[in-house]
Amino acid sequence: MFFPAGRRRDIDGLRGLAVLLVMFFHAGWISGGFIGVDIFIVISGYFMGRSAFMQHPFRPERFVLRRLYRLVPALLVMVSAVSAGMLWWVLQSDRSDIALNGAYALVYLSNIWASHHVGYFEGQSIAYPFLHTWSLSLEMQFYCVIFLIALLLPRLRDRRFLLYIMLAASFACSAYAFHIGNQAAYYSILARLWEFSLGTVIWVLPGLPQSRLFSTLTYAVSILALLLCAVFYDLANACPSLMALVPCVATMLIIMQPQAMSRRLVEPLSPVGVISYSLYLWHWPAIVLAAYLLPFPADSLTMALVLGGATAVSVLSYAGVERPLLAFENRATPDAARRGVITLIALCAMVAMALAGVSAVSRVH
Repeated sequence: MFFPAGRRRDIDGLRGLAVLLVMFFHAGWISGGFIGVDIFIVISGYFMGRSAFMQHPFRPERFVLRRLYRLVPALLVMVSAVSAGMLWWVLQSDRSDIALNGAYALVYLSNIWASHHVGYFEGQSIAYPFLHTWSLSLEMQFYCVIFLIALLLPRLRDRRFLLYIMLAASFACSAYAFHIGNQAAYYSILARLWEFSLGTVIWVLPGLPQSRLFSTLTYAVSILALLLCAVFYDLANACPSLMALVPCVATMLIIMQPQAMSRRLVEPLSPVGVISYSLYLWHWPAIVLAAYLLPFPADSLTMALVLGGATAVSVLSYAGVERPLLAFENRATPDAARRGVITLIALCAMVAMALAGVSAVSRVH
């Protein structure tokens, strides 16, 4: 279950490193762990490039079903469980904002909600258990972009041309946002699209030299760069800062060296990477819940216990929700897979409308 076949173990390990960096950042243990999101974004761009750009012919229904079965079930369970567990006892003003954030998360617009409500690095972020879903909304929005490119441009040459334009335009938007001090761009798909594109462009770039020494050194130096960024970066280096280039390019170079001997540096983290989606979903609500319930600020030991509890729930989420639904999508008939995804979308819509209603009646004027 935790060592699925047919996958690059080192990329799973890289995912594991990314989610641990984010968790340690949220725990307050490292200052630059937010780069874990940048790592995730580049990896996502890489796999979407394979699923959309390199498929001949492109199978749009398969692409959509796979993405929805991959992301929606675990998110729906997390938002529903956390809402049921805490909305009835939090302050009325908090209830309104939390419920609305949950509704936006279920329709994958959480980044838009966040950009108008709270700074990700500001102290009040600890009040919102669904704030971290902004990155999942970005991911789904990127899926929509890559889907349209693959659907409307059948030739790889045309897709490649648009990909380069998209990468350059998004990087320019990010640089401009950094220049004018627009911190809300941290949540923006326009300012982040170049990170996804860096992962996708791997499929159309010439391969790197594959000598054993070059691959091993490049891979090892890239891992070191990620660790140094995680330790020494601070909030001023977060996207749209141009310093986000360093972890993104390092991730890109790691992916481009599948034969490197130094891939063993991250392969031990592959089981963590396999459950990284569930870990990402559950660790932040656990930290927020602890902040609400504990009568004192969490020290390192307490935070370690909180993250341990979140990890246990994440394993259950992976084994009981994430993996079974993906297995169903793999073996189901096309009609059954369509009915299942329609059910998932309907459930998301129902829960989102219910949360929007809770938010409306709880709003303090």
